[in-house]
Amino acid sequence: MVAFSTDPSDVLESKGQVLEFYQTFSGANVAFKAFLKNYSETFNSAWTQSQTLGRPDPIQTFRGTSRSIQLGWVVPAFDLQDAEANLVKTSTLARMLYPEYSKIDNASTMSKGPLIKIKFANLIFDASRGPAGDVRTSGLLGVITSYGWSPVIDEGFFDPGKNLFPKAITLSINFNVLHQHTLGWEKAEAVQLSERRRNGKERKRDVNKVNERREANASNAAPEWGSDAALFPWSAGLQRANTIIGTNTVGDNPTIEQANDEVLGGND
Repeated sequence: MVAFSTDPSDVLESKGQVLEFYQTFSGANVAFKAFLKNYSETFNSAWTQSQTLGRPDPIQTFRGTSRSIQLGWVVPAFDLQDAEANLVKTSTLARMLYPEYSKIDNASTMSKGPLIKIKFANLIFDASRGPAGDVRTSGLLGVITSYGWSPVIDEGFFDPGKNLFPKAITLSINFNVLHQHTLGWEKAEAVQLSERRRNGKERKRDVNKVNERREANASNAAPEWGSDAALFPWSAGLQRANTIIGTNTVGDNPTIEQANDEVLGGND
């Protein structure tokens, strides 16, 4: 085994590769150097099916889309002091899963649920705030529905006195996201005809009629993200960067005009 004079995991921390947790009502927070074992995101769309007479397929009514994150990571200990700190951190995260209580007439009543914010570099963050802030301001809000904790037995323990401190701990969580901003598609503006087409050099068209039909088709296609969701879920780039849907002016390029015709409803 290679012996290190300094903790090599500090490099991850210096590069911002830290998995951070923040509890909203208490302000408690904890951070782990990001030795990820697994990371996956799942998007589930809920639909209600209604079978009607005369239709081979049921009518699908949309209810909503949910997002969940599955994370697994290892917390290694460089020395005994690190191992003791890791137990404190993992215990703090476990405590963050419990609610807040208030005393009313000598009885404890739950007053607030344990909502959690998570942040990890530019992969997990609140898209409406961006990845630059800290976990309190830019963390992704949600609830931890499960939390797994287990020492890596094969790595052994530090055992001062009668105590045991794992040299490595494996952690895992399932996190259901609660978005704090609107997500979805916005209705596109009607596509305007080019000057050449308005002058009748190709075919004479009724501009108002074309725009009415195109606006209806664009509404169904819904090609534009809301401005507050431009970062969802990871990319800081504009969602419309590689599409011409919803362009307000077409210009005199027949190729672009033809592409708009195909996307927004075929021939005029």
